[in-house]
Amino acid sequence: MSSEKVRTAWKRIDKEIVFETPVFNLFREKSRSLRTGAENDFYYFACVDWVNVAAITPDKHLVMIRQFRHGSERWEMEIPGGGIDRSDSNPVEGGVRELFEETGYRGSNARIIGKVCPNPALQGNFCYTVMIENAVKVSEPEMEATEDIETTLIPLAELRNMIKEGIVTHGLVLNALHFLELSLH
Repeated sequence: MSSEKVRTAWKRIDKEIVFETPVFNLFREKSRSLRTGAENDFYYFACVDWVNVAAITPDKHLVMIRQFRHGSERWEMEIPGGGIDRSDSNPVEGGVRELFEETGYRGSNARIIGKVCPNPALQGNFCYTVMIENAVKVSEPEMEATEDIETTLIPLAELRNMIKEGIVTHGLVLNALHFLELSLH
């Protein structure tokens, strides 16, 4: 269904920012159903688009990171990624930047292999998966002051077991690993 058709199902009556943060803004939108006439307040987050990076080394290892996450209050096994900055001209450029900043790795043949809407009920942004081949460490990471990241290399053959054993639990990372598997087979 096209977004045009969806928008015509509801008429926006009012919209306001409820809360602003550096990471997202929370909006309240009062809308009326054109089908029933019912009015309701809907709340949603305006977030930047994100990117996750599946970087493969020449010897078929995936560049992964362990990072403390305040939401889950634990160290999570993930792949490099983050918000696409205004300085990034596209998701691929953002992925190349994030890989380098978080791990010190660079590679070749960077390309988008997947795209998902993280939670369409509450967000309108996308999360892209960028695959980078021949990834090699070229320098020390250039992490932000608020990042504590450990880089680890995982053989591609071990990924399925890591998922089955619950070592990787981040939903968007699991999506990215699915796109990676589809790209490799």
